Amino acid sequence: MSVGGGSHHDSVSDMSERMKHTRDFKEKGYKGNSRGHFIQAPFTTLEEMFKKLPESIGFNIELKYPMLYESEEHEMDTYAVELNSFVDTILTQVYDLGKKRKMIFSSFNPDICLLLSFKQPSIPILFLTDAGTSPVGDIRASSLQEAIRFASRWNLLGVVSAAEPLVISPRLVKVVKESGLVCVSYGAVNNDPEKVKLQVREGIDAVIVDSVLAIRQGLTGQGTASAAPSKPASAAPSGAATPVNSGGHGPPKVPTSTISSLNGAINGTGSH
Repeated sequence: MSVGGGSHHDSVSDMSERMKHTRDFKEKGYKGNSRGHFIQAPFTTLEEMFKKLPESIGFNIELKYPMLYESEEHEMDTYAVELNSFVDTILTQVYDLGKKRKMIFSSFNPDICLLLSFKQPSIPILFLTDAGTSPVGDIRASSLQEAIRFASRWNLLGVVSAAEPLVISPRLVKVVKESGLVCVSYGAVNNDPEKVKLQVREGIDAVIVDSVLAIRQGLTGQGTASAAPSKPASAAPSGAATPVNSGGHGPPKVPTSTISSLNGAINGTGSH
């Protein structure tokens, strides 16, 4: 869910305050949610989303799966649901319930992207990358250059990059697109309309933002758009996305119908 303005800032601050002791309590041997305020609510399932949301709303389904270096860095247990089982469970829901809904897949985990590419041919896949803005333990996720190489080699639709490198060097947008890939960006930087304009001039396909209205107004000149309080960069892909160059900028290897599907799905993520 994406919420702009002060209410968004308040909700993020409140959540951070409520969760700040979770790791501290764990290290001291307490149950993380046993003291003070804590968050307790059921997760909405993918099945519920398919059944309750209109088919006209497209889905950008981001698959989050832990990587070994992340587990070691955060001192987590190094086990998870087996990779094939995890992907197969999601694909079963998608093909049983997705019907005519426009969808795209995305993930920070290169192996998830590979399995999605091997197991299904019809739904486009985007590779999410920090683009070198934070240290990672997987060479495929270590830089924008490696992300381009990985996405091109495995015929993925495109790359969703942290916005910072694209703002510092806007020509990188064209580097991505000239590799035959869709280029999308995310992160706190995208809450500044001027920073988004730099990327738009280079032909970026879409930007992921916290406040769609503020950025649209900033791009179209309809009033002054104030930068919304931002989430950490790692959380930014869960914000809403808006296509900014939806016509004529598709990569040569991807049919126009696929690009339309991308834009339909991105529009859908900004609707709820």
